Order: sequence, then C-alpha cells, then structure tokens
Amino acid sequence: MPCRRGRYGVSLCRDANEILEAWPSSVRLSTLRLFNFRNFTRAEVSFSPGSNMLFGRNAQGKTNVLEAIYILAYGKSFRTVVARDCIQHGEKLCGVEGVVEKQSVERDLGVAISSREKKLMLHRKSVGWAEFVGNLHVAAFTSEHLGVIRGGPGERRAFLDRAMVTVCPGHIARLAAYTRALRQRNKLLSFYQRQDRRVDDSLIEAWEEKLIVEGTQILRDRARYVEALKGRLPDKLFGDDTLTLQYISNAALEPGDGEEIEWEFRERLSEKRTADLRSGFTSVGPHRDDLKLFLNGKPLAEFGSAGEQRSSLLSLYFAQMEAHKEVHGFYPVFMVDDVEAELDSERMKRFLGHLAQRTQVFLTTARETRVAEIAAGVRRYEVRSGTIAPAPAEGDADLD
Repeated sequence: MPCRRGRYGVSLCRDANEILEAWPSSVRLSTLRLFNFRNFTRAEVSFSPGSNMLFGRNAQGKTNVLEAIYILAYGKSFRTVVARDCIQHGEKLCGVEGVVEKQSVERDLGVAISSREKKLMLHRKSVGWAEFVGNLHVAAFTSEHLGVIRGGPGERRAFLDRAMVTVCPGHIARLAAYTRALRQRNKLLSFYQRQDRRVDDSLIEAWEEKLIVEGTQILRDRARYVEALKGRLPDKLFGDDTLTLQYISNAALEPGDGEEIEWEFRERLSEKRTADLRSGFTSVGPHRDDLKLFLNGKPLAEFGSAGEQRSSLLSLYFAQMEAHKEVHGFYPVFMVDDVEAELDSERMKRFLGHLAQRTQVFLTTARETRVAEIAAGVRRYEVRSGTIAPAPAEGDADLD
C-alpha cells in the first residue's frame, strides 16, 4: 500500500525528523552557542529539527538551555526580570547565539548581556526589540508558566502579549507607546499628589489622549485574540472538561469595535481622574485587564486541581499554537521543562504526540525512561555540569 502524502507532498509514513526536514514553512533552531551563560562557560550544540530530549541529573543546566532558547525568541528570560542574573558568577558578561532556520532562510540571532546593558543582534548587528522578536517563534511550558493560572492578572496579560507578538503586527510598538504614555501620566499624577498644586488638566489630557489611542487598539486586539483562542480550544484532546475564557477590561465593559472602546475608555479615564490624583497612579486601562479561565463553569484558579490546571494550561497552549499556525502556516517551537513530572498525564503524551510531527520540540528530564513513549525518533542530549553533548542513539553503543 503506497504512503499517503500530505498537503505539501511530504510522505506521512516518515518519522518526525524526516517530515520536518522537508516541511516548506517551518521554524527551528539548528545551532545554539552559550558563553558564560548561567553554569555554561562555553557550549555549542546542533539540534534535530524534530524532538530533542535534554537529560541529566538535577541542577546540571537543563532548564538553563531552555531559558537561553527563550531569550533568543523574546530577548528576555522566563525566569528573571534582571538580565544580569544570567551572567555566570564571577564574569562580567554573557552571550547567547543561535542559528534559526525560518522558512528555509537562515537567521543569526544573538543576545549579549552585561551588568549595564543588553544588546539584541540580528546577523551580528544591533537591532531593536521589535526587529529582533519574531525571528524565532517559541511556546514554553514550564513550572514558571503555571503562573498564567495561579498568578495575578499581570502574568495573564504577559501571556497574551507574548503570544500576540508574532500574530498581531504592530502589537510590540503599541505596547511600548502605551507604556510610555502611562509612565508620563503617572508621573504627573504623582507630582500633583506630592506637591499639592493646582492641576493642569491640559497636561494630563495630552497624555490621556495617547493612552486612549494606543490603549484602544491594544484592548481590541487582545479581545479579538481571546476570541480566536476560544474557537481553537481542543474538544477531545484533553478529555471531557470544558475550558472557557473571558477577557475582562475595566476600560470597556464589552470590548467591541474601536469607536465603542475609545468612547468608554475616555469616559472611564475622566471619571477616575480625581481618584487617580489621590492615589498617584492610573487605575483604568489595558494595564489593569485580566484573562479569566473557567473549567466547567467554575474559576479554574480557585476550584481546579493541580492536574486540571496543568491540563487547562496545555489546552491554552494548544489554542495558541493553532492560532499561530493559521497566521504563519507553521507551529512555533515547543519546549517542556521537566517533562517526566508530567508523564503521568495521558493528556501530556497526547499533546506532545500531536506536536512531534508538526514542529521542533525540546524536552528536559532527569530520567530518560518513558520519554520514547511521547515522540518517536527523539534525539538525546546529555547535560552535565554546564556541558551539553549529543548522546549515542539507542543501539549505537560501542560493543567492543
């Protein structure tokens, strides 16, 4: 019986690595180089386009590798907001470099971190964040990311904004412009609060206008993106539970079209100006919004078990990756830290099995057992005391 062929003429009988080698629209990290990064003094490794397993004992540097990959994607860590924390103890700077193959075109990415600054580089030239982000597309499932469910609204807003960066053109620039205007309005509010002077409404209104222009678009884009996620949450992949999402804004009761959002946002800022002058900060806007998650109609953070929360987060990632694929034609790279902790979940196995033949996957584990159950043809890399090296494939051991 001949092999069935997919949309791009790729044989569906091949293993994941062969399929991804032939896939015309994909993104993958082919090479990673580290210099004075965490516990890695110098390291260079080439990865498989399919599934990659990083194994080794605890505290050897497995999570550090995922962190480095994440930094190449977003220019920032998922573990710390202080970039210099990534510099190896006793050193003055560190670096992460990678070769990314995106739609058959190689891109050289780099991040250099010192105690004073961080430089983002594309093809060895310094670039801004907006130009840097989007060259490597990554979704990461780590213990830190459970804060999307268990943490505060800021963590859920950050999840949305990270996911939207690669699917909503201009979102980075709008966030930056909104943040600048927010800081300026807050400075004015704080100044008048401390000095007890007569308020110059025209100054505050000037910054409010900038908040309204950028904030209206951010609100509309976030609300639309959440609607897109709702339509892509899996029905059967993770069992019979029903996960629902709701975007909550204190600037617009029901985020709809741009004119409605703009009008409501303007009214709310005006209503809250007196209270904001007393408190010294802006209480209304997309910087105060939240994403609510419900499982079978109940708040997930309050009533969901640890297992249900993990499964729900996987469902959210599934929807994110499906939305990404519809925009770009390929899935982002997917990373799972400490996959062994999740292997008791049949849902995790199904999820990774679904991805294994569709995108590049990175897994870390302190044990090698049972990982082959997830993804056939997984490539193994041993991480030991700040070194990383390919491990012999099963059956390749020297028998002499």
